[in-house]
Amino acid sequence: MRRLYLILSEGRLMARTEKVLSAKEAVERFMKDGCFVAIGGMHMHNNTMALIREVIRQNVGIGRLITSPSGSVNADMLIGAGLVDELYCAYVGMEHLGLAPNFRKFAESGKLKVRECDEAFVTFTLRAGASSMPFIPLPRGLEATSVPSMNEEDYRWTSDPFGGEKVACLPALQPDVALVHCQKADEYGNAIFEGSKFNDFLMIKASDKVILQVEEVVPHEYILENAMRVDVPAFLVDAVVNTPFGCHPTASHRYYRYDEGHIKEYLGACKEDFDAYLDRYVRGPKDNEEYLEVIGGREKAKELMEGGVPW
Repeated sequence: MRRLYLILSEGRLMARTEKVLSAKEAVERFMKDGCFVAIGGMHMHNNTMALIREVIRQNVGIGRLITSPSGSVNADMLIGAGLVDELYCAYVGMEHLGLAPNFRKFAESGKLKVRECDEAFVTFTLRAGASSMPFIPLPRGLEATSVPSMNEEDYRWTSDPFGGEKVACLPALQPDVALVHCQKADEYGNAIFEGSKFNDFLMIKASDKVILQVEEVVPHEYILENAMRVDVPAFLVDAVVNTPFGCHPTASHRYYRYDEGHIKEYLGACKEDFDAYLDRYVRGPKDNEEYLEVIGGREKAKELMEGGVPW
């Protein structure tokens, strides 16, 4: 569990730390080879794609990766780049467009170790990590369907010390770093989700370091005026990365829809020449601005926006 420290200097509160970094700086500073990484978003919504592309550019190996209950192109792209050793997941796919080709290929070949788990595992193991509990029991009724034969070692059984019932328990997971998309944040890391939070806030609380990818950095005065809407306090955040349109080709709630055409192109490339896709869209562009130009620039952004958002 992350700790809150009261920072004092000669009896006075010290000035807040501004945390706005580029994606390149944030990945260099907080991600190390072999680290345990949590990536936020759900299905094709609020994926931290700008950060994921930067991880691939820097070729940072990921020892363990955990997604929300439904991973998507976020996990599949990292796997296809050969960067993930082990994955906790309940599902990786593209909703109505089909399953995730890289995930399937690497799992079947043995290049990726899959820690099979259901939605309850993903949610409760992060909840335990966020609370600094060593383990957590599953709610009544879930244990009968939650324990897979594939990795029984991830589950333990104990007795309820009050009622004596047999219950299944999960270990607490505390990732080294969480990559989470939030629509708005100030320069200190106070952030607002404009849509669904999914499991992202659990990831933030459970992880040692947190990199927030945002659509816009708002003035601190905006946060003060909208204090009741703030979902993430600054002390939980280590870096704020300002990347408008950074979720593409997935959606950012209240900002833009997912790009079905590009996801179909991605799926086709997975079956034909995935390295060529990475060269064009990931390794070629040096940052998110150049990536946006490659995919069609302002015209593509305008096409996918839900309206009312300045670009």
